[in-house]
Amino acid sequence: MRSLRDFMKVVTTLSQDEFVEQFPHPILMFTEQPGALDGFVHTQLTEPTEGVERIDRFSSMLLGFHIVLPNPKPSADFPRKAFVGRDPKRDFYIPHSTVSTRHACLFLDDTDDAYKLVDSGSTNGTHLRGRELTAGEPIRIFDGDVITFGMVDCLFFSSEGAYRFMRQYRLFRQVMDRD
Repeated sequence: MRSLRDFMKVVTTLSQDEFVEQFPHPILMFTEQPGALDGFVHTQLTEPTEGVERIDRFSSMLLGFHIVLPNPKPSADFPRKAFVGRDPKRDFYIPHSTVSTRHACLFLDDTDDAYKLVDSGSTNGTHLRGRELTAGEPIRIFDGDVITFGMVDCLFFSSEGAYRFMRQYRLFRQVMDRD
C-alpha cells in the first residue's frame, strides 16, 4: 500500500492516458482512522460543465490516506471484475478483521459502461454512502463514493476519476498553500 501523497507524485509525471494505461483498474483509498469518511460524500466528482470538472472541497487529512494496490497476480477477469477481501489472493487485499475473506466485488458493467458493487455475502456487510447493501444485488457506484467493507472506509474511483481527483487535489492544495 502507498500513501496518497506518494501516489500523487506519480500523477504529476503522467498524462491521463498514461495513468489509465498503467492503472487500468478501480482505485480504492482508505484511512485507518474509523469514521474519518463520514463527511466525505462531497468528494464525488461533479459532471463536466463547459469542459471543467470540479470537486467542491478537500481536506488535508486526505494526504494520510492509503491506496489499495491490486494483487500482483490478479484473477482472470481483472481489471473488469475485482474481488475485495481479507484473503491476500483477492484482487484488492484489505487486512482487517472485519473484512471477510471474499467480501465484495467491483465490476465494470458493459450494458451501461458503469462500475457496480456487489456484496458477496460478507459477515460484516458492505455499505455504500452509509447504506447497507443486500448481498448479491449489484448497485452502481460513482467516483468519490464512500464504500465501507466491514469497518474499513474507502473512497472509490475509476482510473480516470482517480487521476482527475488527484490532479484537482494538487491544484487545490497549491492555491490554499499560497494564502
